[in-house]
Amino acid sequence: MDAEQTWRSLLWSVTALAETLGRPSAGDEDELEAALPWQDASTDVATYRRWFASQLETRSLRPRRPSPEPPVTFSVIVPVHRPELWYVERCLDSVRAQHYEHWELCICDDGSADPALTERLERLAAADPRIKLTANPTPTGISRASNAAAAMATNEFLAFVDHDDELDPDALALVAEAIARVPDADVVYTDEDRLDREGLPCFPHFKPEWSPELLASFPYLGHLLVVRRSLFEAVGGLRPHTDGSQDYDLMLRTTELARAVVHVPVVLYHWRMIPGSSAGDPQARPWAHEASRRALAEALERRGEDADIAPGPFPGAYRVRRRVKGNPSVSVIVPFRDHPWLLRSCVDALGIDAGHDRFEVVIVDNDSEEPETHALIDLLIQRPNVRLVRAPGPFNWSVVNNVAASTCDTDVLLFMNDDVRAQGRGWMSAMLGHALRPEVGVVGARLVFPDGSVQHAGVIVGMGVLAAHLMHHLPADQTGYMAWPSMTREYSAVTGATMMCRRQVFEELGGFDEEYEVAFNDVDFCLRAREAGYRVVYTPDAELVHDESKTRGLSGYGPDHRRFLQRWSQILRDGDPFFSPNLSRLELRCVVRPLDEDDRWEEICGLRSLSNA
Repeated sequence: MDAEQTWRSLLWSVTALAETLGRPSAGDEDELEAALPWQDASTDVATYRRWFASQLETRSLRPRRPSPEPPVTFSVIVPVHRPELWYVERCLDSVRAQHYEHWELCICDDGSADPALTERLERLAAADPRIKLTANPTPTGISRASNAAAAMATNEFLAFVDHDDELDPDALALVAEAIARVPDADVVYTDEDRLDREGLPCFPHFKPEWSPELLASFPYLGHLLVVRRSLFEAVGGLRPHTDGSQDYDLMLRTTELARAVVHVPVVLYHWRMIPGSSAGDPQARPWAHEASRRALAEALERRGEDADIAPGPFPGAYRVRRRVKGNPSVSVIVPFRDHPWLLRSCVDALGIDAGHDRFEVVIVDNDSEEPETHALIDLLIQRPNVRLVRAPGPFNWSVVNNVAASTCDTDVLLFMNDDVRAQGRGWMSAMLGHALRPEVGVVGARLVFPDGSVQHAGVIVGMGVLAAHLMHHLPADQTGYMAWPSMTREYSAVTGATMMCRRQVFEELGGFDEEYEVAFNDVDFCLRAREAGYRVVYTPDAELVHDESKTRGLSGYGPDHRRFLQRWSQILRDGDPFFSPNLSRLELRCVVRPLDEDDRWEEICGLRSLSNA
């Protein structure tokens, strides 16, 4: 059975399995929810397999697009070392079954000393002139073997494939289309999933668009990784001292020089879960994680970034904590109207383990009336680093914060709700380490409810009603999809409940748009920062407790909603680049996007009415 027939068979088996499993009845769903309180695309295997089967079927019915002219050419690089014969055959067959014709296959057998393997590889190479084969008499390691395979390459792009994995038949065709759309593309990556022991797909990795911050947290580019051959040669190929994480090292070095890094949001690579592989067990190769940490440390040193590297939420993931340069001055701006117990709790917590002590607290009174509040104000302003600003009039979050910011002459502004309480060591210094970087415009923190569940871990534009907090209410004992709430990464926006930026950036952008009285003012500010070329960074190293909207409630989704919809309709249509078009915009949990969701979403968010206006 060739690879094309194999995929047809897989499509049939996955569809049959999905139909057999079925969906739970309405009465069973509550029971299932109680047993599995938080399911996402990685844990809901049955739903993913149904979705995967539907994607295969849709693409199989779609007419083949003609190849780009001139054609984009690929050299598929496969280092081989003592594999089981059946799965290396599946791997190589998946390359030979590509619908796209402009490829060559470069194989290096790295001292396998297996006569059956040698016979099979030599027979393949003799039968197809596009297959090139070299062999090392003794094992040299994956980097040297890959470099030996790449040395035989003659085509424009190198596509790296492990000897136990499989390509989708459309992989090279869709990558070629992406390169044709972005001629400056030097690095291309695709979505991927894993194959379980039965060869069925599971654990999809739906990736965001290019995010340097996320790549510094873990090698999220993953597979399929495609690099322009001239760039690969310019950086010196793979480096043997990073064996085990040589691909991560290559990602870091090539993306530093790439003119464009392009994402193809289609599952085109299938990573086989076998005993001893990191796909099957992240703990299987601790030496590989040490190599990835070394590659990251070298990247930070190359870039002149002064930072500590701490372990991340899973093996092979890291938290890069930038050290604060100099001794910047900070204004913590806290608007309030009465609720003195919240204000007192907020201000008292600011100085506990903040990791930075050069800050003032600007409390902003918006027409407080209670005697207890005025008594507290009198006490607080006796403190040497607390001062009062009055901002009378109807509540307008943007106006109140702009008024306070206009009185500050400090280096950095930190906007904070009065129902937020700092916790954890070094939270302010963690935010400052990013806020002082010239490429960063806005920094957000991880906010949790009093029970430890997630309140804010980044904002997705287009989720829910125009914008929403990703993985809102994720339980404290769960990591969430791809552990994103525990990753330093870029987002399109973060919440203004705890938001830091340099004062120069705030003034450059004209502060908060005062047309947004209650809602979307923070998201609009972040989007304008990105429009001006700045990054918006979320750091879980700054964790605070937030009693969400305890003082104001969730209101203002009238004029604010309409203004945001009109101003940012294009990003709503295009999709948030730091999310995935394969994940639902109507679910905060990162579940696969239903095929019929787009029409419902347009109706809910108001895009359809805007188009018809």
